[in-house]
Amino acid sequence: MDNESTIKVVHDYVRSNSNEDISAHDWWHIHRVFETATKIAEVEGGNLFVIQMIALLHDVYDHKFHPEVDIAQEIIGLLERLGVFTHIDNSDLVNITHSICNLSFKGGFNKEKLSIEGQIAQDADRLDAIGAIAIARTFAYGGKMDRAIYDPTEGIIDVVDERQYVTTARHSINHFYEKLLKLKDLMNTETGKKMALRRHQFMEDYLKQFFAEWHGVDF
Repeated sequence: MDNESTIKVVHDYVRSNSNEDISAHDWWHIHRVFETATKIAEVEGGNLFVIQMIALLHDVYDHKFHPEVDIAQEIIGLLERLGVFTHIDNSDLVNITHSICNLSFKGGFNKEKLSIEGQIAQDADRLDAIGAIAIARTFAYGGKMDRAIYDPTEGIIDVVDERQYVTTARHSINHFYEKLLKLKDLMNTETGKKMALRRHQFMEDYLKQFFAEWHGVDF
């Protein structure tokens, strides 16, 4: 089995098992990350097979929904069940699992160094958390988690560690300040940095309009 066939097997599995997700981590999120990572790789280089595997598998065992699992072992087990494990070079497998285990933002407290393949996939994932789609995803996820759109009595909470980021309930607008607005300055590649600029500005403009409407001064 060659790399292209392996990608197809994994692609088909992930698509068929992600369609019912309504938390903004659905198949179309994965598809966008896959396509964006592929485009970034055209400029930045790297092992395209590894990049695409990271993109496809990065949310299969998302720590937000599977906090107790050993992500690397779960991915290896999945690849074995899909019959593709023995067709993946060991160094590629280590790169794939290490990148996926350390791809998430985790409140900005994850400082693990990634390979160029991991950096490209991470940039693609972060780009889906910046801009117009990111705004929609924020409120979709907030709705799933029973979060208020905004609560002025709470204000904007400054998250101080990874545990607070993961466990403490906050309104959805807070997510812009704890994560989305920070991503522009955390992109890895020059291509990712350029792509982030316009999306970041869109979010800034959205928040200005949001608060203007909230306070009734949008006229």
